[in-house]
Amino acid sequence: MVGGPVQAGIGGDKTEPRRDVDTFYLDYWVVKMDAAGNKQWDKTFGTNYSDYLSGIIGTADGGSLLTGNSTGIASGDRTENGKGGYDYWIVKVDAQGNKQWDKMYGGPSDDLTYIYPIQTRDGGYLIGGRSESGMGGDKTEPNRGIFDDYWVIKIDSSGNKQWDKTLGGAHDENIKCLLQTKDGGYIIGGNSRSDVGGDKSQPNWDTTVLKWEDWWIVKLDSAGNKQWDKTYGTAKADGFASIVELSNGNYVLGGGEHKAQQEIKLLTVVGFG
Repeated sequence: MVGGPVQAGIGGDKTEPRRDVDTFYLDYWVVKMDAAGNKQWDKTFGTNYSDYLSGIIGTADGGSLLTGNSTGIASGDRTENGKGGYDYWIVKVDAQGNKQWDKMYGGPSDDLTYIYPIQTRDGGYLIGGRSESGMGGDKTEPNRGIFDDYWVIKIDSSGNKQWDKTLGGAHDENIKCLLQTKDGGYIIGGNSRSDVGGDKSQPNWDTTVLKWEDWWIVKLDSAGNKQWDKTYGTAKADGFASIVELSNGNYVLGGGEHKAQQEIKLLTVVGFG
């Protein structure tokens, strides 16, 4: 399945109308293909506002989970009101693309998810993004500074929230990927411009006022409690990309280092955590 944000109504490969009346607004659009790339069906999901699809994963029941961002009161395919600013809008579909449920999660300000969620071993999901919200709505912890923090939400298989976690320092944090670990916990990887403070236990590698981004890795247990965090970087910008867990319980991290030409920097961590 492929998908993304769309402005168009019916036409070409798109068989369903727009969900709003403003031609500049976006809907979610997903297309199911067979093994040879032939289209089997397409579905449009949206509201009277702009809805930006950012992640799709296949689920264990043969369906899919769509994650993205929406705002405003319930309308169109969205059954819940926004909590303030942009929020996470989650849509679960079956194997034929029919909506099974949708959920809206957010705090009083903007909360944006633009990475792939993961399905957890208990059949639920972990959804992550960046948040500038304080406590309120679905957000149970305060913002760590005046900038964006990591914000992750654990939901069950029906989309009911089980817990949420805010992680950050005094500057801004930008989440990039999620991973469930062999011990049932979670790894969150992304970038941070913060020094020591809040949830960040190690300083930024850039000692100037500018503060380029470093890699910031946070390990949570199965209930969302922080176990440890690590910062890796250079005096320049280090863009984080992904993390994998090895069979021995160690991790490999990858991303781009800011030089004249972007390159991949891999780091094998021994005895990590």
